[in-house]
Amino acid sequence: MLKKVMITAVAVGLVGSFILGIDGSPEQALITTPTAHTEQSINVTLSADHQDISRLLAEKLNFKVSSVSDSVIPGLFEVATDQGIFYVNADASNLIQGTLYQVNDNGVTDLTEQAMGKVRQQAIQEFAGDTINYLAENEKYSITVFTDINCGYCRKLHNEVAQLNQLGISVKYLAFPRGGLNSKTYQDMTSIWCAEDRAQAMNNAKRGGKVIPEMCTNTVAQQYELGRRLGVTGTPAIVLENGQMQPGYVPAEQILSMLKNMDKS
Repeated sequence: MLKKVMITAVAVGLVGSFILGIDGSPEQALITTPTAHTEQSINVTLSADHQDISRLLAEKLNFKVSSVSDSVIPGLFEVATDQGIFYVNADASNLIQGTLYQVNDNGVTDLTEQAMGKVRQQAIQEFAGDTINYLAENEKYSITVFTDINCGYCRKLHNEVAQLNQLGISVKYLAFPRGGLNSKTYQDMTSIWCAEDRAQAMNNAKRGGKVIPEMCTNTVAQQYELGRRLGVTGTPAIVLENGQMQPGYVPAEQILSMLKNMDKS
């Protein structure tokens, strides 16, 4: 059996031209300045050996780095940032964005997704007090779902929340208004997050009911930006406890199966 590590270009279109030489200013790099960040800060705890890489990426590309670690490829470092996972050399003069797989006798492991899972876990935890929750009485698992109140498949999933709860799965919602921050859906979702009974307001909206306008200090915009940062492109986007993200609607029984498989991994 092969015992090696490979970087694949199949899913991400990674080719030689995607290995970036970073000489100076962000204008000289092929990656543009990142999109707006959330108000939630990323806690940076780095060893002295990795601080230079963090500093260089911050200076050259305005990346916010949450961790730097040695990758399985000698001389290549895995960097978790607010823009995703990247791989860089020691002086950060070359940057790779792609999927790193480890191949051994046990099969193929997606190391990039494992690393991204940790990033999602940490980032979502920062919004733990802002989710709209439907908690299972005998909770065995918990999922976090980026949702849009006008999304058909989001409503289909919401119709199975009671079933999920019966299966021991708590459901926690974060807002992801697909139309963006200037949409009516965004305004309606801020009203739901400002409602006295947010869960009931969500139930009403998911049934197509009229949303009562409310105003308060809320983090719906930050939740939306969080979703974009974590790779959400559509709704629902289901994040498991280990940080694995499942895009799109999944039936309740299948979600339970996924969670059980997570326990075995």
